[in-house]
Amino acid sequence: MTDDARGASTSIDRHERDPRREYDDVIVNSVDTERPAEELRTLRAENEAIREGWVAAGVVLDPSDRVLVVDLTDRGWALPGGTALPDEPLAATVEREVREETGVDADAVRPHAIHDETIRVASESAATAGDEVPPTPFRVVHFELRASTASVPEDLAALGDDDETVRAVEWREDLPADIYGGDWTERVYERVLS
Repeated sequence: MTDDARGASTSIDRHERDPRREYDDVIVNSVDTERPAEELRTLRAENEAIREGWVAAGVVLDPSDRVLVVDLTDRGWALPGGTALPDEPLAATVEREVREETGVDADAVRPHAIHDETIRVASESAATAGDEVPPTPFRVVHFELRASTASVPEDLAALGDDDETVRAVEWREDLPADIYGGDWTERVYERVLS
């Protein structure tokens, strides 16, 4: 067992999940963001993705190279994906999340991109001595996946989870103009298609 950046005990070292260890052509979006100390403390305690630190999302293509997108109540149109469970390889995460959010079975081909963010306490809201909130790494690894069929379920009620409602699942010729993640998601999608 090893300790991650937040002191939690995990079996998979956070660096072992990083696709840059295996692929030297992964594109990277490095971002440093600041949040007030109390907001960051709350995120670390209540937001599963921030707490775990690793998310996997997928550019899922069907046999005709259409892309799979999901309309979620909290994000709008997005690539399917979600938080990695402890000890779960990221390829397994993205396959599981695609199935849970869209009902589509797809196989991970490889990672192509990583959004690598470090969230820090905003300087104007620095915590008092002994009450510091450490910098919090948060990464989204974007995979290419291939689905053998283009069928999506008609009944969306069983998709998603308790804190996200799936409003629609569609195969598209291109990403929606208002895709979650905007320019970065477009760049990831173009990378997968190249």
